[in-house]
Amino acid sequence: MERDNELGWRTRGKERWTRWKRNFRLFYLRLLRLKGQPGEVAGGVAIGVFVGMTPTVPLHTVLAVLFAFLLKKSKLAAALGVWVANPFFLPFIYILDYKVGQALTGAPDPSFSLSNFSFPRLIELGWHVSYPLLFGGIVNGFILAIPSYFITKQIILLYREKRRKRPEGIDVHPKTT
Repeated sequence: MERDNELGWRTRGKERWTRWKRNFRLFYLRLLRLKGQPGEVAGGVAIGVFVGMTPTVPLHTVLAVLFAFLLKKSKLAAALGVWVANPFFLPFIYILDYKVGQALTGAPDPSFSLSNFSFPRLIELGWHVSYPLLFGGIVNGFILAIPSYFITKQIILLYREKRRKRPEGIDVHPKTT
């Protein structure tokens, strides 16, 4: 609901932006404060990013946690990394995945007409879309997982070093709002 502030301006957009900023900061701080070695946490994030780029939406978190468990990486970090594919970015990710997959596999553009509609034709059409989408998602997942590992590891190392150097007697809690 939009409402006027004391100056008579609409504040809904500003409130939404403030909420997004706050949620991003909380997500960032949760990630930094995860227990475990930096390599384990960064590996979990990389697994989550990889799985998040694939077209397996109903199973993103389950697959990321399973892969993190099998590879002995942070399962919570993997679940957080999956959120690279949030509802806002998902359509753009799928378009990118499909275009990359189509370029690499040479799949033709799918065509569909009601004049030759049949169940086998519908299944064939689904395969012509899902194969490039999955292949492109795997390729993009690998491409993005590698830098996400190194960036996350470096950020965690810097954060922990900064906390280690903080004087013992001062209890400073970072601002989370």
